[in-house]
Amino acid sequence: MKSITKVVWLVLVLVLAWVPGYAEDTYFGKMGVVPSKIPQLAPDFVAKNLKGQTVKLSDFKGKVLLLNFWATWCGACIEEMASMQNLYSSLKADGVEVLAISIDRWNEDRIKEYVKKKNLTFTVLLDQDQKIRNKYKVRGLPTSYLIDGEGKIRGYASGARTWDSPDSQSLLLSLKSDGSTENSPPADRFSMSTSREGNEQ
Repeated sequence: MKSITKVVWLVLVLVLAWVPGYAEDTYFGKMGVVPSKIPQLAPDFVAKNLKGQTVKLSDFKGKVLLLNFWATWCGACIEEMASMQNLYSSLKADGVEVLAISIDRWNEDRIKEYVKKKNLTFTVLLDQDQKIRNKYKVRGLPTSYLIDGEGKIRGYASGARTWDSPDSQSLLLSLKSDGSTENSPPADRFSMSTSREGNEQ
């Protein structure tokens, strides 16, 4: 009887692992990412990259995005940068992009120096006037948002994460979608399952 029970339990676990929603929720939990209660369109924005070129969030339509807010003075932000680069190198061919938005106010040269020193190849944007930070209601750093292939915010993480872990890669790949968001309203307030807390610098 015990053997039969074990077999039934094993089959149930395997079946659930193949259910997309169940697997996705599992990855959210393992990564400590708070899922959106009701995914909404991520607010669009315009920012300059380190080459002075204008970049819009909508330029990445159809891509899965790790949208990360950071600063050069933030130790925890620096801690996760290497894993973000590894993630980007591994999954960029699969349609996963990393956008790192620096909220440094006056340290553009310092940002460029750091990016060059660490050989970061993902997109780094400048938010010196804090407009994007305020639009996304970012308090503590680092804060990351996961945006799916439809442009919807699927979750957020406050604090550093190991973004190149197998669970992280599986989570981001699970957010790929060919669906449409034509009837979805833009997000003006984010519906998450818990509130964010943090200190502004």
